Amino acid sequence: MQICRDTYSIYEVVRSTQDAELHGLMSAHIERLQEYEGLELGQLAHFIVFEHGDTVADLDAALGFPVMANRLDGIRFGEPGFLPSWEVIEEHIHSFECVYVLEDTGLGVILFVPSDTDCEMLAMFQHYARQ
Repeated sequence: MQICRDTYSIYEVVRSTQDAELHGLMSAHIERLQEYEGLELGQLAHFIVFEHGDTVADLDAALGFPVMANRLDGIRFGEPGFLPSWEVIEEHIHSFECVYVLEDTGLGVILFVPSDTDCEMLAMFQHYARQ
């Protein structure tokens, strides 16, 4: 898992990735976030790139909350009343992209997960991305 919390690490992943889809998605976010003058990129967004071999528990630790449950009420995916905590989810050709807003300042986490990931997480992403 690649966790980018500062400008340098974000640019390093964009520069070094061989994944054209990831490169394009991250570059588009960087371009949009550059309009916020006076703030470093890492003050606006953190990027997490989930990779093959990573587990949901690894992702939960990186996020600081369980991805498979609502951050506020703890209701898990598959239970009655579940609502995901992300603001936006999009399905791309080879991945899913989730955006979480963590603070009133607008600080967010942008999560990229390959489409061939953990089965339960994949089911959740597919369900909500296709609504």
